[in-house]
Amino acid sequence: MHVLSRRSFASRWVFFLLALLCLSCGKQPAGGRALRLATTTSLKDAGLLDELLPAFEAKSGCRVEVNALGSGKALRALREGTADVAITHAPAGEQAAVAAGEVGRRSPFMHNEFVLVGPADQVGVVAGAGDVQEALRRIASSGRTFVSRGDDSGTNQRERALWKAAGIDTKGAFLVQANAGMGETLERASDEGAFTLSDRATFVAKQKDLKLSIVFQGDAALRNTYSAIEPKAGAGANAEGARAFTEFLRSAEGRAIIGAFGVKASGEPLFTPEAQ
Repeated sequence: MHVLSRRSFASRWVFFLLALLCLSCGKQPAGGRALRLATTTSLKDAGLLDELLPAFEAKSGCRVEVNALGSGKALRALREGTADVAITHAPAGEQAAVAAGEVGRRSPFMHNEFVLVGPADQVGVVAGAGDVQEALRRIASSGRTFVSRGDDSGTNQRERALWKAAGIDTKGAFLVQANAGMGETLERASDEGAFTLSDRATFVAKQKDLKLSIVFQGDAALRNTYSAIEPKAGAGANAEGARAFTEFLRSAEGRAIIGAFGVKASGEPLFTPEAQ
């Protein structure tokens, strides 16, 4: 009896899901039903969606409609049925939503890291810091400003957790709220000569237009995992499309796009696909 290899079976499963999606979406005109994607702003700002979505659309025949919101708002859109699938990087919030039955399957599919950035002439503020908590304590006591996303995004949630772990009261005057996406927050920090926390991909993609440098990186506490979140059963969302999109992100083709992104423009991969 012929036995399929695990890789062959996985490839056929992805093909089957995409075929189902084609039946529901079809080669629709621009006004047809789209797969509604709510996503963290970092993937749009970094440019990765410009590589992933055309490949998925060509394979599935379904348009993807992007709403870049930040992780907290993206999860809320999925819970409320205004999105069919979400990409977020807020593990604690994702796991809580899954446990509460508010959303469906959570599938981590890639990671990179968060980095602390600031004016190049202020690198000495955190030089020699043993971990990110020490780096943050030094910034807080330096007299310099720290610009927070302030938007309940995955980056903002990680920042708040890091401040808490460092024992720093974030009600101090040193911390200002941008209430903006990652790109805008980086621009404000650059204009004001301030520090901020960024995902590495967005910073590298925009670095040439910023007066900022990476001042601290490499701590395990800064690992940044992205997951695809599907809707809960019976939510009325396009569940088949969400599953096909998730499987595409974890397929050989999706992983290849993710692993190659940034190499040509920046000389380094900006994301690492998760191991299968």
